[in-house]
Amino acid sequence: MSIPTLMTAHLVLRGFREDDLDAVAEMYADNDYARFITPDGKPYTRAISWRTLCGFAGHWALRGYGFWGVEEKASRKLIGSVGCHFPEGWPAKEVGWSIHKAHWGKGYATEAARAALHYAANTLRWPHAIHVINPANVRSAAVAAKLGSVREDVWLRDGVELHLYGQDLKPD
Repeated sequence: MSIPTLMTAHLVLRGFREDDLDAVAEMYADNDYARFITPDGKPYTRAISWRTLCGFAGHWALRGYGFWGVEEKASRKLIGSVGCHFPEGWPAKEVGWSIHKAHWGKGYATEAARAALHYAANTLRWPHAIHVINPANVRSAAVAAKLGSVREDVWLRDGVELHLYGQDLKPD
């Protein structure tokens, strides 16, 4: 399947590639990144990062949508992921994001998530999207608020309490 490429002011949202493994492994090996992203809050090994990368590609193949790699236009470096997903066992269709800590505070998560929400509303025609956020991740909660989402519920995933933020989507 062909994964669409989305362009924003500072970012390119594109399909993941095999040569993204080094960047993905670096992100998931970082304690500050992993504590909010991985199910147990612990860094991933390179092998688990590989399976995560394969999962990103597989979600597109199975569902027709998924996570994009977030590439900074200026540096051409992969700096995170953003996208639309609904894995088995998830409480609802989600637009999620994660940005490498070296790029926190630049507005990239908001910029990328806005593009993904637009895609969810206009291409996928989702009526609603959630964001699953670790309660300690105040930066992601702030991004959700900037996007117009509000806290809707709490979800226990493998014994970990996560907050569900969400919003109704309207196509342009």
